[in-house]
Amino acid sequence: MKILGVNASQRKDGNSYILLKASLEGAKEESDGLVKTEILHLKDFEIKPCEAHYSGLHEFKSWGCGKKPYKCILKDDFEDVFQNMIDADGIIISAPLYYPVPSKLVSVMERLMAIVYFAKKADKNYVWPLTGKPFGAIATSYEDSNILVLKILRKFGFIARMYLVREAKNKVFSVDAKGGVEKNPDSLGEAKKLGSLIAKTLIKRRERYKKEGG
Repeated sequence: MKILGVNASQRKDGNSYILLKASLEGAKEESDGLVKTEILHLKDFEIKPCEAHYSGLHEFKSWGCGKKPYKCILKDDFEDVFQNMIDADGIIISAPLYYPVPSKLVSVMERLMAIVYFAKKADKNYVWPLTGKPFGAIATSYEDSNILVLKILRKFGFIARMYLVREAKNKVFSVDAKGGVEKNPDSLGEAKKLGSLIAKTLIKRRERYKKEGG
């Protein structure tokens, strides 16, 4: 099993990365090494904004990225990012507060949502490959509220048909690291807990699958 961490910050060694790394450490500890992890830095990829390559809203003659599911007409590194997400069993996105989130993350979300919509329009039997994957969100800022960032990340996870991990009483759990690690050292523990919850979800699913004879 593999959990992919996506660092949406333009800084490779900032709070977003530190907290993301902590969450993946939590996943490894919870699974006793059973879960593998990987970090993907969006900074390293060229990702263009969605250009909505379809014919119109009423009479579709061309379906853009829906014509070839998983594919996009734009030539950049988006396919590599998407394939990494497909290959992972769980996903965590860590994003800093920009206005409101980094532009590359916005582009990734735009492109993924276009595929969700148009691929299904073009092929009713299309199966969205991110469906049900455990998903966690980490939001960081120096001093301002992260509420908007978390709303965006949670909404993205929901629309992308992933499973937002939950704690007791079925409450969605995410990390609000206002102040960063220096001002809010407890956020490291929260990040570890997030990774632990995702690992637990994956382990439970694996055990259930085995019991059912899979």
